[in-house]
Amino acid sequence: MVEGKPYFRKIITGFLGVFLTIFASSPAYALEMDQKGQIPPFALLTVPKSGSHMIIKALHLLTGGISVWHTRFPSFHYIPIEEGFLYTHLCISPQLESDYSALPKLKKIINIRDLRDVCVSIVRQIQKSPWPGMNAQQRAAFLQSTFDEQLLFVIDFDYDVNEVSSSAPNSLQVSVLKLAEQAERFSRESNNLLCKYENLVGMMGGGSEKDQIEELRRIAEFLEIPISEAALYEISWQLYGDEVNPFGKEGFKNYHSTFHNGKIGTWKTAFKTEHKIAFKKKLGKMLIALGYESDDNW
Repeated sequence: MVEGKPYFRKIITGFLGVFLTIFASSPAYALEMDQKGQIPPFALLTVPKSGSHMIIKALHLLTGGISVWHTRFPSFHYIPIEEGFLYTHLCISPQLESDYSALPKLKKIINIRDLRDVCVSIVRQIQKSPWPGMNAQQRAAFLQSTFDEQLLFVIDFDYDVNEVSSSAPNSLQVSVLKLAEQAERFSRESNNLLCKYENLVGMMGGGSEKDQIEELRRIAEFLEIPISEAALYEISWQLYGDEVNPFGKEGFKNYHSTFHNGKIGTWKTAFKTEHKIAFKKKLGKMLIALGYESDDNW
C-alpha cells in the first residue's frame, strides 16, 4: 500500500528490538540515539475525543506499527517487538510529562480537536459508558442531569492534577482545561508535530480532501517516510469510520471509533449562551492558543 512498506515494517521491528534491549538497562536518553536510515521512534499523544482511532489507523497504514497504550514511562515491559509506537491520552501524569521532557529528541505527534467539539463529545461518551475520573455515584448524578447541565459540568470540571495522579494516574483525562494546557505546552516544542482532527477527518467528517492529504503528508514527512501521492490518497479514503479494518480480524477490536457524530462544528448547535460564557471563561485562552479562534468574539 505505502511504497516500501515491508521494508519500513522490517526496520521498525529491528529498531524496537535494539531499543528494548538498550532501554532495559540504560537511562531514558537511550531513545535519543541517532538511528540513521530508520524511521525515528515516536509517540502519539491525543486529546480525548480528538479522533485518536483515526490517527492510529493513519499511522498504522504509514508505518505498519500498532499503537501501545501506556500511562507510565519507560513502558518497555508492554511493547512486543513487532509493534511500533507508544500511545496515550492527554492529560498525562506530571511524572510522565517530566519523563518525556527528558527526551527532547523523541518525536511526538500531538493530536488535537476544537475543544468545544471535545466537550460535546465527552458528554456523549459519559452518557454511554463510565469515564475516567468519575465514580459510579458521580456518573449516576450526571445521568440524572439535563444535557445542558452535563455540558456545563464537562466545561467547568477541574482538579489538582498532582493529587489525582498520585492516586489514580489513569483518571486525568476528565479535565478539558488540564488536557488543553498540556497540549499547548507540547505544541510549543520544536520536535513535536501538532495535528488537527479537522484537517485529518476529510470530507466524510465535514473537512476537505485537500486538508486531509496535506495532513497525511505532514505526518509522513515528520516520520521521514517517503510516500507517493497515490499512496496518500489510498490511505485517506480508509480513515473515517470503522468500515476499513487494517488490523486483522481480532486486532481492530480495541480501535473502533467511539464518535457519537464525528462531524466538525457540532458545538454550534449544542452550545447555548450559558455554555459560551462558561467556555470563554474557562477555556477561551486555550482555544486561541491552539489556533481555533483569534479572540473571544465567536
